Amino acid sequence: MKQPHEYKRRILLTVTGMSPQVVTETIYGLAHQEQPFIPTEVHLISTSLGAEQARNTLLAENTNWFQRLCQDYELGDIDFKSENIYVVPDHGGVALADIRSQEDNSLAADFITNMVREFTLDDDTAVHVSIAGGRKTMGFFLGYALSLYGRAQDRLSHVLVSGNYESSKEFFYPSKEPETIEVKVGNNTLYLNRKDAVVTLADIPFVRMR
Repeated sequence: MKQPHEYKRRILLTVTGMSPQVVTETIYGLAHQEQPFIPTEVHLISTSLGAEQARNTLLAENTNWFQRLCQDYELGDIDFKSENIYVVPDHGGVALADIRSQEDNSLAADFITNMVREFTLDDDTAVHVSIAGGRKTMGFFLGYALSLYGRAQDRLSHVLVSGNYESSKEFFYPSKEPETIEVKVGNNTLYLNRKDAVVTLADIPFVRMR
């Protein structure tokens, strides 16, 4: 049977909130598996606030953590641009700033389910879904939708970061060379080496009901 990394079109689909680092951490984890899965495209679902945060940290010229990751680890040309960041809309088409009410959750569930359905229509694609970011309900909807529509080649995961690195706004992935970052833990300030961070991709088994 064809393995996920053998598909020509490989999609990473994830939800994020105010911590867009999960995107670069997940890509790093995928690239360092026993059978590396390098996405050919990345798609992100969020709220208007989360989308702005992602654009400002992952794609903006002065930060551009996504491109820095691709260059540092020679991941090639991955299609991820502002148009690949989708915001859950309300009934009037206005972007939701957050997911708080029952109605917001229902809108998010429908939007996420439709996106998963669309990305799994093409049999020549492999979809990797990450539930590491965003509101817990958004992650649940994303995983549940993959259970409804996922194929044999699709995967579900969560990303884990060692120690206090996940508390840092400066950490997006482990560096190749030593690099000190500042981490606030309570009232204390720690100085950690980005190179020493350990990123683990936790594969989540799911029932394929398709």
